[in-house]
Amino acid sequence: MRGITDNASVATGEVKETTAVRILQVIQELSTGGAESIVRRLIATAVEMGDDAAVACAGDPHVPSGVECFSLPILRRRPTLVPDASRRLRRAIDAFKPDVVHCHNPGMAVITAVATRRGRIVPAAVTVHGMPPSDERRAARLLRLAGLPVVACGPGVAASLASHRIDVLCTIVNGVVPPPPPADREAACVSWNLAADFRLVLSVGRLAPQKRHDLAVHAVARIPEAALVVLGEGPLRRNLEGLALELGVAQRVRFPGEHPNPRTLVGIADAVVHPSDWEGMPLAVVEAMSVARPIVATAVPGTRELLRDGVDGLLVPAGDATALSEALRRVLDDPDLARRLGSAAADRWASEFDDTAMLDGYWGLWSEFADRHALERSDRSPK
Repeated sequence: MRGITDNASVATGEVKETTAVRILQVIQELSTGGAESIVRRLIATAVEMGDDAAVACAGDPHVPSGVECFSLPILRRRPTLVPDASRRLRRAIDAFKPDVVHCHNPGMAVITAVATRRGRIVPAAVTVHGMPPSDERRAARLLRLAGLPVVACGPGVAASLASHRIDVLCTIVNGVVPPPPPADREAACVSWNLAADFRLVLSVGRLAPQKRHDLAVHAVARIPEAALVVLGEGPLRRNLEGLALELGVAQRVRFPGEHPNPRTLVGIADAVVHPSDWEGMPLAVVEAMSVARPIVATAVPGTRELLRDGVDGLLVPAGDATALSEALRRVLDDPDLARRLGSAAADRWASEFDDTAMLDGYWGLWSEFADRHALERSDRSPK
């Protein structure tokens, strides 16, 4: 046994004991994104604790030294690749000999179910990190086909799964570590070629349709004293840059790309905007909460479980650039409101979304699976 030390118990030296486990994480890719960030955190924690960790994914995962990596193909909804992906994963399991295989999202659940014979060879589970509403039925079919225990990353995802008659074993809420110190605001504005007297609005997320950064551009276009910085990369970069030019705000809208630690920049913002059409459990919002920033976001499942309108954020209808702009104007024009929302958000992060509970939840689940499997093998062995 060895332990996970939570942030609150560092001063007292209290350590929560957990069973050492060998975990193989299975995810399509380890690029940028919320699910990917969670998997990286789980892998890094395993390394810190001295556990053996491995990952099976496509591409270069860029994981800490000592973490074994196994290659998978990119499925992209091509069922013909499932047999090859399953064989590769089975070879990874034979080589690494994990106590538990934990996969992420429905596509990976299918190949994990095949490779582990639905958890009979080695215990396996799947975390669902969020699905587009248009994809929920398909995802539910895949999860039923896989037949693995299902973990939801937040209450919004759990409710969505339940609406499609998917049994959820448990909900392990995504969390983030305490924030780093904020960056130097003046230096950041210089690097972005922005005047220092602009009111700074930040958004973090892939430049992809789901995130609706176009709404943020439209909203800031109506606030002449505000500048928008969107941290992220993706296929819509040119479209968004073109929109800023079309609206005449290119001089105060910036797309600097990805940042290795975006919270250092979120911490210098006057407001954070998160206008997604849908979410699972958005880490960008949790991270903004942790640095006590006032947040304006769309009232979609996943986000509305994090923010209470008027208490620790402002929520507006999805797809409504006018409402988004008006809410941003409120927090930019009212310093007391901005401070109150930011302070309440930080308090809620500290009490509910610090990553200690997430880590305890996963290690407790894996320890239970591993212990049960060991007992079953013992019962099957000759006496």
